[in-house]
Amino acid sequence: MTDLLITGGTIVDGTGAAAYKADVRVRNGLITEIGPNLAADGETIIDASGSYVAPGIIDTHTHLDGAMWWNPELDPLPAYGNTSMVFGNCGNSIAPLKGDQRDEIVDLLCFLEDLPRKAFEQEIPWSWQSWPEYMDALRTQPTSVHVAGYLGHLALRTWVMGVDAWTRAATAEEIAEMCAVLDEGLAAGALGLSINHFDKDRALRLVPGYFADDAEYLALFRVVAAHKPATVQMITRFNDPELSIADAERFGELVRESGVRAQYTGIPFNERDNDRRDEWWALHNRLQSAGADMWPMVNCKPLAPFFGFESSLVFQRVPAWNEVINGPTELKLSMLADPAWRDQARIDWDNRTRSSLSRIDRPAEMILTISETGAGPLGISLQDLSDQTGLHISDALADWVIANGLASQMMGIPERLSEADVVKALRDPHMVFNINDSGAHLQLFSAAGEHLYMLTHYVRDAGLISIEEGVHALTGRTAEFFGLSDRGVITKGKVADIVIFRLEELELRAEERAYDVPHGTWRFTRAPAGFRATITAGVPTWIDGASTGARPGQVLQPIPS
Repeated sequence: MTDLLITGGTIVDGTGAAAYKADVRVRNGLITEIGPNLAADGETIIDASGSYVAPGIIDTHTHLDGAMWWNPELDPLPAYGNTSMVFGNCGNSIAPLKGDQRDEIVDLLCFLEDLPRKAFEQEIPWSWQSWPEYMDALRTQPTSVHVAGYLGHLALRTWVMGVDAWTRAATAEEIAEMCAVLDEGLAAGALGLSINHFDKDRALRLVPGYFADDAEYLALFRVVAAHKPATVQMITRFNDPELSIADAERFGELVRESGVRAQYTGIPFNERDNDRRDEWWALHNRLQSAGADMWPMVNCKPLAPFFGFESSLVFQRVPAWNEVINGPTELKLSMLADPAWRDQARIDWDNRTRSSLSRIDRPAEMILTISETGAGPLGISLQDLSDQTGLHISDALADWVIANGLASQMMGIPERLSEADVVKALRDPHMVFNINDSGAHLQLFSAAGEHLYMLTHYVRDAGLISIEEGVHALTGRTAEFFGLSDRGVITKGKVADIVIFRLEELELRAEERAYDVPHGTWRFTRAPAGFRATITAGVPTWIDGASTGARPGQVLQPIPS
């Protein structure tokens, strides 16, 4: 353990209080003293003159469940000021699971989050079945950041019900068994329970969470509430405004009755939903007033994903295209050229439903960006391509993929957000920020690091919020929500998770490809953001533009008050 003295900096302590100048002493991984002009006592000195000293940033929504085993650096998190991350989101976790259930759970997770299945199968030790065994295994895997995990309802339901989890409601006996397994997991350190009431699998089956009734959810929520400050994380049917509101009302009542705290896919901030936003704000306020401790999840950066053709869920809402994209590679081009397939693809495309991720319903916002063969055209939208060729959009895209190759990509025009509503949310005490989706959809975007937009845009460039507000949303408030009361603020006695930066030096870098995923595939990542130092539990993991190679990350769990 390194003892540190951080001198000359301006402290933004993560509580929202005004910044102030002081030094910070760190010993044995804890903040032991804060004050002006502290005298050195043999520590390593870090000069923070002209810089902010703030709590380490918590990445509140990741799918790094697998990557932590083959990428313990968890690149690019340390370079973006992250000292902790949360995995097991969206109802997906890789425990608990029985040996014969592994293939189904892994396939579901890898499909829903666009993750490399072969790496999951071969790079993870799979030395566990129960959640306590999983936690024991994680404690043997050193990482650069702390990790905390939700126990996924999809795995929990499958553990108890097997294949029936996909087709029916649970019996009273099965609910009781789920509660017992969840209770065991929470006692062993699970952050809470994550649920998914929205997604479909590779075969377009609704996920098991869709078949859970109120009795099941209420019983599970009560178990989580008994382990306060554990929380529930929920994915509702956010693609459809009507269904999303209905889900929020349904689960809000269960949250109120159980007394649990929950985060959910809540208020949409993109401008295409402007006509419904007042309704969403009214619902949020109504839930809070009724005693439902529901916190909407917020991402402050416009989404601008890439779309590929090798393997992805982005064409899920067009079944014929979904069949091609997730089918055998050697058959894809011949399928795209098949007249019978094209007939069905046109029908499916015309009957598609709204999608928040893929832009399938907005071809004018899908730009032809990367060609494997160089055939082109590039730089025009999918709608432009259809108009220029006189072909149905599905046919035009199929021809383009055949000519340009399966490794070609399109890119979505960034969503326009209502920044006024984002700022309003930031000033609401019941919102969870930094919902990036880090580690998911590896070839669509690098969500890791997108929290930086809070500091570079909302604080520095647009001046919409103060540095104190921005840091609080990314640190102290998130630590409070998750019950991680030993960190998230710069206060004596807290864990020394600390970042040092100058606002003018920070930059959210563009995505770039990294060919470091095991078994031959690649992912998007980002170049370093410009943080001067990232310190995890008193150990520097990032200093002056370079990784230190240190792996001080610990497995975190909620701390009872």
